[in-house]
Amino acid sequence: MGEIIAETDRLVLRVPKVEDIDALALMWADPETMRYIGKTGEGWTRAKVVERIERAIRLCDEHGMTFWTVVERETDEIIGQGGLVPIAFNGDEIELGYRLGKAHWGKGYGTEIARASAAYGFDRLGVERLVAVTNPENTGSRRVLIKVGFRELGPSELYYDTTTILHELELVDLVR
Repeated sequence: MGEIIAETDRLVLRVPKVEDIDALALMWADPETMRYIGKTGEGWTRAKVVERIERAIRLCDEHGMTFWTVVERETDEIIGQGGLVPIAFNGDEIELGYRLGKAHWGKGYGTEIARASAAYGFDRLGVERLVAVTNPENTGSRRVLIKVGFRELGPSELYYDTTTILHELELVDLVR
């Protein structure tokens, strides 16, 4: 299966590998699935998915974090990605993020991925603060982040050349 980073009752987060490209390319090509991702909300080409998986593997090797491949335990099906990366792939801030194939929305998987990823960042990487950004219209993701404990800080123009809603979760928030 590959190196396991975290497990929940229903999911496994593992280091991505090139064999994941076919499954992820099918999901990320769908414009509806990608409507809240990035500046344009367009589906991704296979070439972009290849580039993203190669970068994810490299980030994991270099920093011990990435958007990991998310596998449903019961079916062994790849259902998306989630994890931690330096925000906008540069800088000191660590971003928590996730994206799921449309068939897997509304099942609570985003919450499981976010909790497992935050725990990994705080417990294993020694991170003291995480950020997350959402499209202002993505109310589902905003609810997930609040459920996990993130504070919504409001609109931001700092990331991904578009307006996002910035969220923050600090380690001190979890120990109160």
